[in-house]
Amino acid sequence: MLAVDRLPHGYSNFTRLVGGHVEKTYDGPLRRGNATRELACLTALTGHLPVATVIHHDLSVPRLTLNVVPGSHGQDLLDAGHASQVLRLVGCTLAALHEVPLGTVRGLDGEGSVIVHGDFGPQNMLFDLEADCVTGVLDWESAHFGNPIEDLAWTEWIVRMHHHDAIDALDELFAAAAQRPVWSERHRAMIRQVRSVLAYCESVRMDPAAGEWRDRLRCTNAWTE
Repeated sequence: MLAVDRLPHGYSNFTRLVGGHVEKTYDGPLRRGNATRELACLTALTGHLPVATVIHHDLSVPRLTLNVVPGSHGQDLLDAGHASQVLRLVGCTLAALHEVPLGTVRGLDGEGSVIVHGDFGPQNMLFDLEADCVTGVLDWESAHFGNPIEDLAWTEWIVRMHHHDAIDALDELFAAAAQRPVWSERHRAMIRQVRSVLAYCESVRMDPAAGEWRDRLRCTNAWTE
């Protein structure tokens, strides 16, 4: 019998370790589109960014089977006091993503000058701090073509919302990403994405997360740099 263990840090989908591989089964009304986008990104971005290898896929379920990516989870490392190194590596990885030609990944929606991950940041990255590198960028189901500020602002939002002790290290993120739009632009980008997540939660009947995202929107609106 195969060993089965549900993996931590998964929220929107069902991700588990099965027989030495990661099995990711998609949930929700957008599950097939999400799986299709992630499959396209993982397949096309190999060699450009550290991403998992797709071993098998079944879009009728939909489900992807992936190799196990080594490394420590970014949010755990932030909580352990490694914010400066983690956010520098996040910024370097974002700069690398922005250098990937748009034609590399086919079938994404949106208009813009870069590939946008859509939920970018330490919450979806694995690291080897001894080797000073990112070992994996996870969860590409929200990828699209868009504006460079989107993933940068969302990384900042994750830090400001969930990792207050790491806020002072955001300078490392901006320096490594080689971009620091003014606060008003970053703030607007954060609000847009929070509203987008809230709209999705409200569209799914009885989604218990909607109230939490309303609170997060109020909190985000009140922020000053």
